[in-house]
Amino acid sequence: MKKVVSKIMLSTLLLSSFSTAAYADNPIIKDKFTGDPAALVQGDKVYLYAGHDEANAGGNFYYMPEWVIYSTTDMVNWKQEGSLSVKDTFSWAREDAAWASQVIERDGTYYWYVATNNKDGSGYCIGVATSKSPTEGFKDALGKPLITNQMTTSNISWDDIDPTVMIDDDGQGYLYWGNSYPYYAKLKPNMIELNGEIQKVTINNLKGGFTEAPWIHKRNGKYYLSFAHNWPEGLAYAMSESPTGPWEYKGMLMDPFTSDPNDKNNSNTSHQSIIDFKGKSYIIYHSAALPTGSSYRRSVSIDRLYYNPDGTIKKVVPTSTGLDGEGQKLQSYSFLDRYIRHYNNDARIDPLDALNISNFDARWQIVPGLANSGEEYVSIQSVNKPGYYLRHSNNVLALVKNDGSNLFKADATFKKVPGLSDSNWTSFQSYNFPNLYIKQKDYLLKLEQVNTEGDKENATFKMSEADVKDVQLDIDSLTLQENDESSMSAVVLPNSVINQKVTFTSSDPNVVSISKPTYNPEDGKTTVTITAKSPGKADIIATTDEGQFTDSATITVEKQLPTTIKDLKISVNNRKVIIEGYLTQKKGTDVAVRVTAPNGKLDYLDQITTEDDGKFSYNFTLSNHAAGKYDVSLGATGLNEIVNTSFQYKPGPQNQ
Repeated sequence: MKKVVSKIMLSTLLLSSFSTAAYADNPIIKDKFTGDPAALVQGDKVYLYAGHDEANAGGNFYYMPEWVIYSTTDMVNWKQEGSLSVKDTFSWAREDAAWASQVIERDGTYYWYVATNNKDGSGYCIGVATSKSPTEGFKDALGKPLITNQMTTSNISWDDIDPTVMIDDDGQGYLYWGNSYPYYAKLKPNMIELNGEIQKVTINNLKGGFTEAPWIHKRNGKYYLSFAHNWPEGLAYAMSESPTGPWEYKGMLMDPFTSDPNDKNNSNTSHQSIIDFKGKSYIIYHSAALPTGSSYRRSVSIDRLYYNPDGTIKKVVPTSTGLDGEGQKLQSYSFLDRYIRHYNNDARIDPLDALNISNFDARWQIVPGLANSGEEYVSIQSVNKPGYYLRHSNNVLALVKNDGSNLFKADATFKKVPGLSDSNWTSFQSYNFPNLYIKQKDYLLKLEQVNTEGDKENATFKMSEADVKDVQLDIDSLTLQENDESSMSAVVLPNSVINQKVTFTSSDPNVVSISKPTYNPEDGKTTVTITAKSPGKADIIATTDEGQFTDSATITVEKQLPTTIKDLKISVNNRKVIIEGYLTQKKGTDVAVRVTAPNGKLDYLDQITTEDDGKFSYNFTLSNHAAGKYDVSLGATGLNEIVNTSFQYKPGPQNQ
């Protein structure tokens, strides 16, 4: 318990020191528009390759004359290393189509597979360039496409795009690609020639359709094929035991950014890269989160990726906070069970369900003010709709995409002041209308004057951490005997987080089994009952639903020894009788006693539960006044046979 308390105290200290001046967020590249990311892990460095979107604001198609190259050693700080021009590299390609690509290394040579458009009008195709460096010196390896539109049977001109490549453990290389139809082919060891026929990929039980953007990766012996799904595009994935299939559809990885294919504020395409780096898994994708972003002006972002124990992948919620930003929740002072959230882009206050992932709608990234970045000014960005901020218009707050204009910046900037009803809380004063404050009215957020005490209450909010940082079990280890039961609880930290859900697993259910967990909203604890099944050791692992933070306790199960009664004592004093002893190997077990008088009739019958140390004690008065021998019989669960004894009683003061 001490460990739990200390971690909670630590979280409180961290919370009190939170500053909105320190933040990291998505997109990771903010000085240009980038799309179709692909990452390559090389030792302690990750290289990122992406198409450079240069379409004008309001443009209606892609203009992508080059790919850009970035690198990082920590997944947070990215450095541009260079670029690759379509025109200067592939003489046979149109210069405006630096579409999706991927780089892989083999025997010291880097192979860059690219989707582009053939100058001869035959359609989109796949080329390959090579270099001895991951960042420079790439040259066309063939002087022509590796894959042309005529090599596949579809009647569309853009089905041969979006290459993804892997080299399996046996050294065999595979190239996958496709739009509308997924294809694959084996590669020769030189990586620039196909080795055999092009095959279509079949995904069994696919719900919806394969659109484009395949990405192949392998983890723990399982093969994963992720891809853009339906239109507008979300991300889905399939799994297989072999790189050639059969593939089984497993579900969605990420929902589409929009349901409207004509939405000019979001990307209607998706494209992903999945990697493991320094013991963590990541998904790299594009959105349209930057101001004036659209389907043709995209931005690369990164979030953590988590696998379930069976190898399936947890669905990803794209975030503005990225890898090390902070999500906050904003609690209403006038309705303590309600928090600011967005719903259909309305800004309102609603209750939260601690076990409901939709609570991402109530997470906010508090960033320096868009119109004034001074310490006291902030803007409030939605965590799960990156690029969207609380903005006032006609005295109503709504969630609106940042268009980069000065008016938007002013409308979406607020001054943080001590809470008007409680100075330990916060109120938000409009930047461009300083006499107005964010205020809830009939559960909707307005921008209004504050005149009454009720107005002050409605304009006061509490900021606290919303993101999970840790989980803590109340025990580190425990020893049980076969068939014993015990309980254990987990607490998600800090205690202010929105998603309190915890799952429990046993490393060996044959040794220790686990009951269904129960959550208590009063103390934030999730509790399970564990049952010792057979001798051995098992780790009970508590895992948060969000972030997959874990804590574990080792349970040792010993062979159940025969249960006996020891240190049995009986004392008699003037008809007052005390029978006490210890039941070995058992605590919390019912012990029954029967006392028979000299005449053979029942004098006393009772049952009690042993204490934690196995002790039991009966204290009673004899019903019978007759002198003589009183027989005592004791029974309990686990005792092989009834324990029989006796005591002598004679009237008058005595001890026995």
